[in-house]
Amino acid sequence: RLKPLGKNEAVEQGLEFYFNELKADHVVEFFESWLFHSKGKFAGKPFTLLPWQKTLVRDLFGWVRVSDDLRRFRMAYISTAKKSGKSTLLAGLGLYLLVADEENGAEIYGAGADREQASLCFREAASMVRASPLLSRYLEVVDSRKTIAYTATSSFYRVLSADAFRAEGLNIHGLLFDELHAQRDRRLFDSLRYGGAARSQPLLCSITTAGYDRNSICYEQYS
Repeated sequence: RLKPLGKNEAVEQGLEFYFNELKADHVVEFFESWLFHSKGKFAGKPFTLLPWQKTLVRDLFGWVRVSDDLRRFRMAYISTAKKSGKSTLLAGLGLYLLVADEENGAEIYGAGADREQASLCFREAASMVRASPLLSRYLEVVDSRKTIAYTATSSFYRVLSADAFRAEGLNIHGLLFDELHAQRDRRLFDSLRYGGAARSQPLLCSITTAGYDRNSICYEQYS
């Protein structure tokens, strides 16, 4: 990989985007210093990103616009094998958007083929909050409402219900789709994808294992 240009070099060359090393390092530090695994043989250990995960999060958050330093990428499609920790990675991204992305009143939503699927990611996030001495001081987990609240900035992470495509008025800063290939149709995705229009740098992040239906929203995003 070639070393990306910094802001001054990008300005000199009239480029629209540059790579902000501080922002890229910040998200990696969040994962590896603030988040801890809660299951299996890695329980209690820091969330050390695998090489492909580190490259992903650095590129996703490090590339910004020269004009205002806001994120270049607003959508991410991540396809990975089963048992590769996809829900854990997605949960970590949700927590970063909730507490470390400098967004007041952030609304982070988790979606899936149904509420139970979306709840898998929430449970991972809730477990990481409880396992983190720092996050557990500032975040409140409300299991009955599938919500993690960050009252200092009036922000929250919440699981969407199965009929969320009928909802209006969502002001989305982060949208997390787990197992996009399992979506029965495209109504939920289409109804939520522009829910962050009022935000300065919303992020829609979908993660999925392989599907087989080429007439689906998942294959469209893959293409």
